[in-house]
Order: sequence, then C-alpha cells, then structure tokens
Amino acid sequence: MSLTSLRNALALVLILFSGYSGRAMANEPVPVFDMHSDILLRMIDNEVDIGSPPEWTQVSIPTMRVGHVRNQVLSVWVNSYGVTGMDAARRALQMIDLFEEQAEKYPDDIALARSVVEAEAINESGRVAMWLWLEGGAPIADDMAMLRTFHRLGVRGMTLTWMNNLLWAGASTDKEDPEMGLTELGEDIVREMNRLGMIVDISHVSEATFNDALRISTKPVVASHSSCRALCSHPRNLSDDQLRALAKNGGVIGINALPSYLSDDWDTGWDETEEKISEQIADLLENHGGDKSNPLYREQRRKLIQANLPEEYRVTLDTYLDHIEHAIDVAGWRHVGLGSDFDGIWAFPVGLEKASEWQSVAEGLRRRGHSEEVIRGIMHDNVRRVFKTAIDDVQ
Repeated sequence: MSLTSLRNALALVLILFSGYSGRAMANEPVPVFDMHSDILLRMIDNEVDIGSPPEWTQVSIPTMRVGHVRNQVLSVWVNSYGVTGMDAARRALQMIDLFEEQAEKYPDDIALARSVVEAEAINESGRVAMWLWLEGGAPIADDMAMLRTFHRLGVRGMTLTWMNNLLWAGASTDKEDPEMGLTELGEDIVREMNRLGMIVDISHVSEATFNDALRISTKPVVASHSSCRALCSHPRNLSDDQLRALAKNGGVIGINALPSYLSDDWDTGWDETEEKISEQIADLLENHGGDKSNPLYREQRRKLIQANLPEEYRVTLDTYLDHIEHAIDVAGWRHVGLGSDFDGIWAFPVGLEKASEWQSVAEGLRRRGHSEEVIRGIMHDNVRRVFKTAIDDVQ
C-alpha cells in the first residue's frame, strides 16, 4: 500500500469512528467541557438511561463519545416556582441518587468528579468526568447546613437562582421584583461557597445579584449557560458591561444553545410557523394520544416546525458562533466557554443539536480564523482553569 493510500484509509477510519460522514477532520478532536446539561431531569422525569437513551435526548454516553466531551456538568434542577424548602432538597437528592445509579451501571464510561485533579484522572482512564451542580438555590432550603451537605455529596457549583427570586437572591426574570439582589444571607452563602470550593454561578440572576456576587466573591464566578445581550436582548443574557466584569473577576461565560437566547426574531418566527402548520401539529399530537408532555411528540413537533421555519428566522451554528465571537471581542477569549443547556431546552441551532456535534463548533471557529490555542481554550481549557482556581486551590 502506498503512503497516500494508507493516509486515505486512516482518514476513512477517523471519519467512521468520529461519527462524521462525508468529510475528514482537518485537526485532532478538541476536548469539550460543557458547563450545563439537564439530562438528570430526563432521568428522573422520563426514566432515561444515559448509556442507551431514546433518540430525542441530546446528552448521553454515545453522543458525548462522538463529540469528544471530557467534562460534563449535570444540572440538579428543581422547579422553584412550585417546589421549595425540604421538598426541593428531597427532589435534588433523588436526582443525585439517580446519577450515582447510572455511574455504577456504567463505571467504564462516566464517573463523578469532585476536583480538576480527579477529573483528569477520570479522563486518563478513558471516561467522562461528570460534575454535579445545583441549578437555583432552592434545594438548600435557605440553610447553610444543607449547602454544606450538598457539597459533601459532590456538588461543586450552584446557580444562585433559577427564574424566580429566592428569599436571599434575585433572578433576572422575576416579575415581582426584578431589581432584587443578594440579602445578607445571600452574601453569606457566596462566602461559604468560596470557602468550600463551590463555584458561584450567575446565570439566571438579576443584575443586582450579579453585581453583589462579583463584589463578594473572592474566587472566579461563571455564567454557566448564558449568551450575549448585545446580540439578543433576553434578560437571561449578559450585557457587555457584565462580560467585562466577568473577565475582570477571572470568570467565564458558557454560551447557551437555546435559540431564544441567540436571536430576538426566533421566537416570533417559531410562533408564526407553529400557527401556520397547526393542523399538522394537531395530527401529530393525536398520534401520540394527546399527551403534550410526551418527549417523542415534543421532538417530532420541534423537527416539524424547524423544517417549515422561514430562512430569515433560522438560528444556526453560525448564530451560536456569533455569540462566542462577541464574547471574545468584549471579555477576551480566555473568558469564554460552552454551556449548552442540552436536555433542558426545546429547540437548538441547526448544526448543533446534540453533544455529538460539538466538534462542529471547533471547526466553525477554525473557519473564522481562530488559532488552536483559542479554540481549545473555549472548548475546554478556560473552564478547567476556573474550576481549578475555585475548587482545587481551596481544598
């Protein structure tokens, strides 16, 4: 076999192994550190198995393998509109217990990481390091002892709020008091998180809470799953001033993949298209027994609307890359990362619909002229740096 033939054969093997068809990868796969997935929600509500999941999920062992995910943050999410106090704590504990069952079932594929050193050992053994993260502070039930208990169970970060205000912290989308910041208890919680080695996450929080958290925290904070407000005006997104403050703090933003956070026009186009094809959607719902919560129905409905969405409303991989590049321009590339929100969102950019497609982000950044150092930083190393500073360096 000639040298050229050998190279062509190796290229074909790489294509087949990586899950990409019709094109060879020009560069080695880049490791991925995704700061936000809600697959635990699918485990508890839909009995999803992370090793052999249904087609409609985005994060699983197979998709992480193809996408070269090395670190995956798992959101422990509780609906704080309706579940509070010890009921919220109980739900969170049940989700952590489900994760432990899955880790025991797939010991050759995934393992809980409590530090970057531990995560690197997990990666060296060929497994994906999984990180536990409270999304919203409701599960700690306004109790510092509960915060410490979750830390002992392996939780290494907490988004201070979800969509609504808590007793001690304000949320960006709370309709009652969107100007609320941290109370004295909230400030004490941030200090205790710093002391424990638990990362403060300011996605979802109000501007006042954002400012208070950065004022109080002595460690880098993250916006685990937010995008750029200059490109999309959703209040969940960070303004340029916030991006600059996050960079000054040493933190990182993980760009969210929900089209509502990537384009101001997308919601309008989606609603108009849904109305236009309402009869087809009604037929689809009937085929699923009228159950709107059926995840397979929701996925088929998404694909149907996406297929009929006018071109001017489409959100694509390039839209996602635009947010990455804006964050680079404002905060600097060392403060930008990934935070998909996979399995917690109901629609995705065309070209970035599962964890298996993460390498398309790297390839897109290459096409836009970014260096391998910058690409690797955004895909993995920037988040690793923050985790090491905020977790390992205080333990």
